[in-house]
Amino acid sequence: MRYHVGIAAIVLAVVLVGCVGGTAQDAGPLGDDSPEPTTDDYGFEEVALEAGFEYESINIGAVNGNDGVYAVDYTNDLRTDLLAIGGGEPVLFRNTGGAFERSDDLPPVEGTIQGALFFDHDNDGWEDLLLLRRGETPVFFENDEGTFRERDVGFDDEFVVPVSASAADATGDGCPDVFVADYGDWLDEHPRGWHYQLAFPAEEDNGQSNALYTGDCGEFERVDDAGIEGDHWSMATSFVDLTGNGHPDVHVANDYFADEIHYNRGGGTFDREYLGNETNRNGMSSSVADVTGDGQLEIFVTNIYFPRDRWGELPDTQRQLFADFMTARIGDRNQGNNLLVRTDDGFVDQGEERGLAEGGWGWGAAVEDFDGDGQVDVFHATQFQARFDEGEPTFVRPMLFAQNDGQFHRLDASELGLQEVDERGVAALDFDSSGSMDVAVAGNVASYRLYSNEAEQGDSLQVVVAGADDLDHTVLGTTAKATVDGNSQLRVRNARADYQSQETRTLHFGFGEADAVDELRVTWPDGTELTVEDVETGQRILVTPDGIADRHSYS
Repeated sequence: MRYHVGIAAIVLAVVLVGCVGGTAQDAGPLGDDSPEPTTDDYGFEEVALEAGFEYESINIGAVNGNDGVYAVDYTNDLRTDLLAIGGGEPVLFRNTGGAFERSDDLPPVEGTIQGALFFDHDNDGWEDLLLLRRGETPVFFENDEGTFRERDVGFDDEFVVPVSASAADATGDGCPDVFVADYGDWLDEHPRGWHYQLAFPAEEDNGQSNALYTGDCGEFERVDDAGIEGDHWSMATSFVDLTGNGHPDVHVANDYFADEIHYNRGGGTFDREYLGNETNRNGMSSSVADVTGDGQLEIFVTNIYFPRDRWGELPDTQRQLFADFMTARIGDRNQGNNLLVRTDDGFVDQGEERGLAEGGWGWGAAVEDFDGDGQVDVFHATQFQARFDEGEPTFVRPMLFAQNDGQFHRLDASELGLQEVDERGVAALDFDSSGSMDVAVAGNVASYRLYSNEAEQGDSLQVVVAGADDLDHTVLGTTAKATVDGNSQLRVRNARADYQSQETRTLHFGFGEADAVDELRVTWPDGTELTVEDVETGQRILVTPDGIADRHSYS
């Protein structure tokens, strides 16, 4: 090993189903000639109780609930811990080495926790915690070397239903800023798009105002002149550089009307662009990654998919209700998930042509390489949808789309070990340090699941990015590029936040049968660059600007 250092949605009060049995799921996009991945290449085992991750959500009497799961290494021991919300009190589960135990490092919190965000607000190397409360002000906890202590740092605004938040350095001063997506309370009013999506432009939506807080590595202040405006029923957000110009942008998935991107002009001011009618589909997640392997970031958004040609198969008791719901209420928008790919004409949807559209009623998502072949796959939670008179019910389990050279194939979830459960938040993590990506799923008024990835894996390398001891700049926005035999993979160390969830910030690279990475290049937001050569796979490494500071071989 050699290294060089240099500076260079919908959530509705309509319950349509009660599903039992297996799933009927077709695989592969139309016209795809590439070899299809099979369920032999993937497999999961549900191990929540065995691993000590015992948690169940409760009904809070609200339309969209608060079922969430968040992955974090809050003790800095290179093991990924979990926070669960939705079961009354939030519970922090500490990873003891392939299993979890309930921790008392998080003090009790009053109120209903709607969302959460882990981020290092002062660049001291410890992940702090922002808890978003329904109908109240957020609560901020500073991480004091593994123990959380409540502090007032300026989050003084009351939110209605704050379902998602993310962090990045929007202003370029080296300190994290925070974007909060607020939804709305159906008990107070219904979204304008619920009845009148064609009668009004997106600018006349009637939801809540999202918020941007700028930070100085200590305190936060809400800003109202940054170009972040508009009242929407927003479900999820990503705060990451989408254009490659070094300035983090904000993508917002809206439950009604089109999704939007706030493009950072530099210095923390933004220009808003609505992404067009193809995103007017009840967006519920926002996952940013290099999905296609082209070296730039794409945006995956879950939506609703239910084809018109199957409505006639519904029982009489459900058919009219479903038709009224899908047509009169929200129009012909049940066209499925979006994959927003950046082109010369901006971001365009390629979800259907790449095989990612047909995912049922999607919620939180995780974009990771689940078989270690060097290509990311897509996992997302699914809400129960419809039961037919004949045949098996459809879309009652999580979705797994396996990638092969830019095309995705939906695998039969019933053969993958994925269980029937109404789901919301999703967090990918390698909880047992085995070198494969596992998944934690928040059930909706149900027990939470922990799926251990049991499939035979290719070789992998996992990278944890940290700063130097005298770090004066956030690590959010750090890029890592790993190259084997001339083929490179890009990962970005961002907040990894999504709908009611947050994924591990450990960057996972799959390499097939490669026993070493030819070159790993890590670039921090301030321009600091580290290049490490001949890095063995089969391990998780801690990388700082000074080199590899720690390493753990997979168990």
